[in-house]
Amino acid sequence: MLAPTQLIYARVATASKDIDPEIECVDPTSGKAAGFGELKGGLLVDGLSMAWCRKLMREDKDGVLAEIGKYIGFQCAVGMNGRVWVDARDFLDTIIVAQVIRDGEGKSEDEIRKFIRGLIIKS
Repeated sequence: MLAPTQLIYARVATASKDIDPEIECVDPTSGKAAGFGELKGGLLVDGLSMAWCRKLMREDKDGVLAEIGKYIGFQCAVGMNGRVWVDARDFLDTIIVAQVIRDGEGKSEDEIRKFIRGLIIKS
């Protein structure tokens, strides 16, 4: 059973208008948690577009999340529901990562790099 305020990283196993949705907190191919489960601490960034979330999920070593990672160590879980959970070593770093994710949508790679550097220098 989950509390109403509890955050979890899961995948929707079944969904239908006639029955309650069913979620899984394990990777169906390995049967292991593989990062799924309760998300403790951190901050939830809400209201992102699904296109931006898809881009964040598909990124490689040259993407937004990798660029942030050059300066700040953090964890994140990107959902296809327009939400991203982030957690860093302290609250200020968590806020910086969340702000880059929230405000980075629609910006070019260069604009995002400048934005990140500006936030890091200010902190």
